[in-house]
Amino acid sequence: MILFYLWRDGVLGRTDREKFGFFFGATGNPLYLSKKRPLVTALNWPKALLWPPYARAAATWLAYRVALFDGESG
Repeated sequence: MILFYLWRDGVLGRTDREKFGFFFGATGNPLYLSKKRPLVTALNWPKALLWPPYARAAATWLAYRVALFDGESG
């Protein structure tokens, strides 16, 4: 479900290698907060994959995080 919402909102199209690195905690600098607690650990993945309301909320939150990373909001 979450992949559908991310695709529908256009978040998957706006991501690049650097954003994926921050999401999974694979950054070069060990002092980055995303290295210590990556965003991938913030989601309840079974719930995001199976429960549509949670998946929609998680996709909205991830879209907000991508907008913050891009400097579009903040």
